[in-house]
Amino acid sequence: MIVDMGREYENNLSVYFISVDWLDEKNKVRSFLKNQGVDWQSFIKNENDQKFINGISQEWTGAVPFTILYGKSSGKVVDFWEGEQPETRFRSAIIKAINS
Repeated sequence: MIVDMGREYENNLSVYFISVDWLDEKNKVRSFLKNQGVDWQSFIKNENDQKFINGISQEWTGAVPFTILYGKSSGKVVDFWEGEQPETRFRSAIIKAINS
């Protein structure tokens, strides 16, 4: 779903995947992303868990998946959540981010 929406809104949305797997799992992460059709820039965590979590968001508990959306113009957080969400939540947040 995220990959499809990333392509659908590609002119107005940048999607980044950040893996919280161990660095020595990077080949598995790459393989997974390739199998999912992810062909844009992605990252893998390379530091202490808590430092990484706090660097992303002070409100993030570390639960995955974690989604955070920034306004296209404002650069400010417009929405975030932990766990899986329905497509309607993603679409609503994407529109909000594009218009912020």
